[in-house]
Amino acid sequence: MAVLEKGKKKTLYVNCSAGIAGDMFLAALADVSGAETYLSAELAKLPLSGYSASLFRDTRGGMAGLRFEVTTDDIHAHRHLSEIREIIMTSGLGDKVKAKTMGAFTLLAEAEAKVHGTSADSVHFHEVGAVDSIIDLTGAMIMLDYLAWPEVVFSPLNVGSGSVKCEHGVLPVPAPAVTELLRGVAVYSEGEAMERVTPTGAALVKALGAAISSTMPRGVIEKTGTGLGARESSLPNALRVVLLETEAEKEYKSEPCCELCANIDDMTPQDLSFAMERLFAGGALDVWFENIQMKKNRPAVKLCCLCNTDSRDALAEIMLMETTTLGVRVSTVGRHVLERRTDVFETPIGIVRIKSAISCGAVIRQMPEFEDVQYLAKKHGMPVTALRQLLDSLEFPLEELAGAAEKGSIEGEGCHSRHEPKT
Repeated sequence: MAVLEKGKKKTLYVNCSAGIAGDMFLAALADVSGAETYLSAELAKLPLSGYSASLFRDTRGGMAGLRFEVTTDDIHAHRHLSEIREIIMTSGLGDKVKAKTMGAFTLLAEAEAKVHGTSADSVHFHEVGAVDSIIDLTGAMIMLDYLAWPEVVFSPLNVGSGSVKCEHGVLPVPAPAVTELLRGVAVYSEGEAMERVTPTGAALVKALGAAISSTMPRGVIEKTGTGLGARESSLPNALRVVLLETEAEKEYKSEPCCELCANIDDMTPQDLSFAMERLFAGGALDVWFENIQMKKNRPAVKLCCLCNTDSRDALAEIMLMETTTLGVRVSTVGRHVLERRTDVFETPIGIVRIKSAISCGAVIRQMPEFEDVQYLAKKHGMPVTALRQLLDSLEFPLEELAGAAEKGSIEGEGCHSRHEPKT
């Protein structure tokens, strides 16, 4: 198994206190890298015309930074995923940039499909199918490639509030597709009513792994960059990124958790299953059932929930409301967790997300996301076992795992080390 070099690594911390949009993230990356000329040359490799892009200095709320603006007369704003794939994959961009960009668009298509009750391939991209969105997402991946794919960590996202006008009318903020993309991501709302996390911004967060930290990682600051949004607001409408040199030695981190449990002998399996869903939706790290024997020799179920300390009370209330128990036992526990990340790959059979467990800078386990395996098995009329064997036969370059992702642990056996096929 290939091993990543131990010692130092690059980490990009993204402060999303004013939200995140594709153009803001791209501008911030251009600012921290100073590679504006390189960005223009790479974007020119896309088979797109009828637009002009500019980077210029501006201020928001007294903060100076870069603005990225695309001007276009694009009359083909409604595109299917297949059309976007054709534009990206036939370009002269590098393989990793193509794969990462398509990974972001695929996640966005899946979110839109769920919201509208259709399939990802059938989704008509409206605003996000326009030239400026293609440029924003592709440009962000170009800049990350220029920076040698640092680990990306985001602060909790300020999603904003109010409503936003789009192709489907006036929708609440965050928009439905944004809410779907940000499932499992820490969010909050602050400042006056406005959309602060756009669909492209949410897709970038998820495609880059959605690693969230309320504090900046420990390390040495090398550079900073600021990307500005188009609107003024009481909060400076700016996205700041900080490039750090951080340590890559630690095998795992230790963190405090809480375990909630209750003994139940009078609920149906269906109702218990719903309680599990509610707990996961409420932010539980894990939920499971244990078979137990209670008084009067009654077979029963012990409902257990592992959670962060700050979500303990909310999850205990869910257990009290969604089950027949009259009390919830709470105990404080600790856990050691490996670094975990999820990367999106373009393979000959379709997009696949690969979860990887990292120890001391080395990949020690990998597993394809089961929902992707299930979807592709159905799509190609293959047994799940055969599709897994096909994935096992593929190889992915180790550098494809350099982006950060969700933190946590991966249980069970992983797939063999794989490398992404060239597309």
